Amino acid sequence: MASYADVEVREMLSSGETEAVASTRRSKAVKVAGAVSVLLAVSGVSAWMGSHSRSVEVHLQHTTYLAEIASGQKNWSYTMKERDLCSAAKENCMATKCCKASSAKCIKKSPTEAECKPYCPKTGPCTVLTDTLDFDSHERTSTYCFAVYVEDNGSPKKSYDKELLSIAYSKKASIFACDAYEVYADVVTSLSGFSTKKLVDTDGDWKFAKRKLTGQYVNTGIFYKAWQAIKEAGVYSSYDWTIKADADAVFFVDKLIPRIKLMPVPPQGAFLQNCPEVDFGFFGSLEVFSKTAFSILLANIETCKKTTVSDWKIGVKKGKYGPMGEDLFAQICMEKNGVAKEDAFDISSDGLCKAKKPLDQKKTMWWHADCSATHTAAIHPVRHPDEYTKCLEAAAPLM
Repeated sequence: MASYADVEVREMLSSGETEAVASTRRSKAVKVAGAVSVLLAVSGVSAWMGSHSRSVEVHLQHTTYLAEIASGQKNWSYTMKERDLCSAAKENCMATKCCKASSAKCIKKSPTEAECKPYCPKTGPCTVLTDTLDFDSHERTSTYCFAVYVEDNGSPKKSYDKELLSIAYSKKASIFACDAYEVYADVVTSLSGFSTKKLVDTDGDWKFAKRKLTGQYVNTGIFYKAWQAIKEAGVYSSYDWTIKADADAVFFVDKLIPRIKLMPVPPQGAFLQNCPEVDFGFFGSLEVFSKTAFSILLANIETCKKTTVSDWKIGVKKGKYGPMGEDLFAQICMEKNGVAKEDAFDISSDGLCKAKKPLDQKKTMWWHADCSATHTAAIHPVRHPDEYTKCLEAAAPLM
């Protein structure tokens, strides 16, 4: 959440010449046949029958009736490979057919060469290298949402996260407009009558490090405990989507569902990338997981923490940006266990995503979009209670 955000990492992990995160193993939890990067099409599909096995116990969504996505469509892409196995900006992506940077496509240059670019060249149309993907075509509309509130966030500066969550609950907005919801915290406290569920730092890693810029504790440790609690409760498994929203994200689930309800989801699940032109595009202000994707994350968090993503306290690029936040930890853990990622850059207007800022606001840390003119499902960061209430009221009618 905002008062607990890993701002430094998200401001610094920009695109360009991307480097690979040290890969400790290949995906084990889910076997993916033929790793592909797939551009979506929702027409011209053909149904077929099939079955898919898993090497971990997860809650699978309908995978009996599958359809096939045609390749070569604009603007949408699925990536089935983990980032480590895709190509960097200046590498030939002919063999991998996928790119490390979010929003980049593998564009064919010649019969033997292809490069990762966000757009076709100005000279004319281009060919994006891709394959087909089998996916489950049923409609998904139900939601389980959660947030994490941290009272002792390590910073002497005032945080309004409790007030923001209280406003949201009183108005049945944000995560409280979802079909089911929960707020986990380091304390038991009331949010306008709604009680948080307390987590305990049994591993002793909630306060091992602070962000230099914000003075707040790295949030991965407490989210790890929240994920364990969600796994134990099992409520999420009754819903199509699991969504985490930050307290300072003005979030509208009724805007999100029309956008994602018919989204093709492969049998191994998918999470939605929401920030383009960066090394890792899964930003924590609004995290959207299909049921299977979140189930695979929960089934593997212990293994990821101990082995697969054991360097989370150091961070990517040998600690250049500090320890991993929860969103980056979750992204890498899911990718290494076979979960697909889908570009959905239009679901949020996030001021921590530089690609979404106006040119004159690129260096403004806490900029957010004009709420009265923004149609996205989330606007972030809106940090003060009065500002939050005004933004909620201004943006609500815009669909």
